[in-house]
Amino acid sequence: MKHFGKCALCGKECNLSFEHIPPESAFNNSPAKPVSGDKLVEDDDRMPWDTSGLKYEHQQRGMGKYSLCRDCNSFTGVYYGKAYTYIARIMHVTLHEEIDPKYNAVGIKDIYPLRFIKQVFSMFCSINNSNDSRFDDLRAFVLDKNAVGIDKAKYKICMYFTKSNLTKYASFSVLLKQTSVGLESMAVSEITAYPLGFILYFNPTDSWEYDGFDITSFTDYNYDDKFTFEFPLCIKEVNDFFPTFFRTKEEIRECIETNKKWAEENTKED
Repeated sequence: MKHFGKCALCGKECNLSFEHIPPESAFNNSPAKPVSGDKLVEDDDRMPWDTSGLKYEHQQRGMGKYSLCRDCNSFTGVYYGKAYTYIARIMHVTLHEEIDPKYNAVGIKDIYPLRFIKQVFSMFCSINNSNDSRFDDLRAFVLDKNAVGIDKAKYKICMYFTKSNLTKYASFSVLLKQTSVGLESMAVSEITAYPLGFILYFNPTDSWEYDGFDITSFTDYNYDDKFTFEFPLCIKEVNDFFPTFFRTKEEIRECIETNKKWAEENTKED
C-alpha cells in the first residue's frame, strides 16, 4: 500500500516511507497498536491508559508514521539516529537498576548533543502537520547537519525520563495555566517513548513553569562535538495522552471521581 503525501521535513510531495518514532533501535521494534486520544475520552468510565477494545491501526514494525520521503528518512537515520539510540539504551539500563536515593543526576559519556537533538526535532516534525509553518525553522535546522543554533525566543525543548511503556504523540496543543502574571497560555507538543520524553515549547516565557530539564543548549554544539553530560534524574510517570500531564493512576482515578461528584452535585434537573 502506497502512502502519498508531503514529506514532514523537505516538503516534497511523494510516496512517503515509514518513519519509526523513536528510531527502531531505541526499543521501537515490536508490534504496536496505536489509538487516537479522542477514542479514549469518549467513554467516561474508561481509564486513559486502557486501550482494550478500541479500534487501532496495527503497526507490525513498531510505532511511527508514514511521514518522510525516502531520502529524508535515510538522512536522519544515518546522521542522527545512532546518537539518540545511544542515550536511550544507557537510560534503559539505568532505570532498571536500583538507584540510590542520594543520587539526583546521571552522567552519560560521549554524547553527540547536536545529533541527538536533531533526531528529536525530526520526530516532532513527523508527528505534526507538514503544512504547519511554526515548524519551518526546525525542518531547516534538521536538514542541514552542520547548522548550529535555533531561535530560543521561539523554541524551548525539555526532556525527562520515564519507566512507563505508554507511547504518546501529542501534536501542537495550547495549554492554559495560572502563573505569576495571571492566566497564561503556552503552545506545546510532546513525545513520550520509553525511556525518554520530550516537550517542545513555543514562544517560551519566564513566568511559565516548565516540566523536565532544558536541553535547548544542545543546538549550540557542532555536529562532531562529543561531551559527557550530567542529566538531572527527572523521572515522570506517564499514564495518559494529554500533554504535560504526569499523574499516577491513583491520582487520575481520584480526579475522575471528584469531577463526577461535582457534576452530579451541580447538574440541575429540567
